[in-house]
Amino acid sequence: MHNVLSSEVFPDPRLPVAGERLEVVADVAVHSHAFFEIAVVIAGRGVHVSAAGEVELAPDSVVVLRPGEWHGYVECDGLVVRNAYLGPDVFGLLSGALVPGGVPRGVGPGGMPGMGARPHAAVEHAMRLLEADLAEPWTLEQLGARVNLAPGYLVRLFGKSVGMSPMAYLTRIRAERAAGLLIETELPVATVGALVGWHDPSHATRRFRSTFGLSPSQYRSAFRP
Repeated sequence: MHNVLSSEVFPDPRLPVAGERLEVVADVAVHSHAFFEIAVVIAGRGVHVSAAGEVELAPDSVVVLRPGEWHGYVECDGLVVRNAYLGPDVFGLLSGALVPGGVPRGVGPGGMPGMGARPHAAVEHAMRLLEADLAEPWTLEQLGARVNLAPGYLVRLFGKSVGMSPMAYLTRIRAERAAGLLIETELPVATVGALVGWHDPSHATRRFRSTFGLSPSQYRSAFRP
């Protein structure tokens, strides 16, 4: 099962909010992701498949998915949905990003997030390196060497482009992949942690909880069918 990373969805990782209009012209294979998704059907029909079962869709149907849940679409006939995607920590980010008057920083006219500048090429390279090998025991010095930048300069570029440090970004994507494995497999929690680079179970639990507010075991119990 494919696990969709937040970096594939959110144009500006500093404010993980995005939306799209999706015309479903063929079945969509089941997949999981570690962010909230709200889908509103605006035309056509189809069947939504998830851990909760199969649900027939018609105009004005609404589907709400929590982080870690899997789903897909089958038997689609002219199905058009409007999707909204929200990162698991978006509400905390929004509350911390308000300026006087209640308008979030980076939000443009109409309340939609402003599109940030494209990340520096070295930052994008670093992000792809981390995503491609989560089990690697990454250090800031090692990552800087791979993209030919001094560690301190890489941290500054990352903060400007992504809104967090490289190691914080690594924690996020490790937690996202762990969430998918907890839902999709029966692997022991310790094994899941090791697969994403967290070899100490206590450390893994702390890092996972910092992203989702639940321990890995609690997360699996809450979201696994």
